[in-house]
This record gives sequence, C-alpha cells and structure tokens, in this order.
Amino acid sequence: MFTFSDAVLLVRKIAVGVLLTLVPFALIAGGIWLALQLFH
Repeated sequence: MFTFSDAVLLVRKIAVGVLLTLVPFALIAGGIWLALQLFH
C-alpha cells in the first residue's frame, strides 16, 4: 500500500539527493566565477 506519508518520504529523499548533487557543482562553479572575477 502506497500512502501519502510514503510519497512524502520519497519526495524528501529525492530532494536531498538532488541537493547533494547540485550543491558541489554550485560551489565549484561559484569558486571558478569568483577566481575569474578576481584575476581580471
């Protein structure tokens, strides 16, 4: 049986997975952008 609480848990797991994937990319991209801004 697939209940609403199961759906909420699934959505939370997906959201956490997406955040853990995107945050490092955002930090790397932000670091590269800052470095380029400073060197110009």
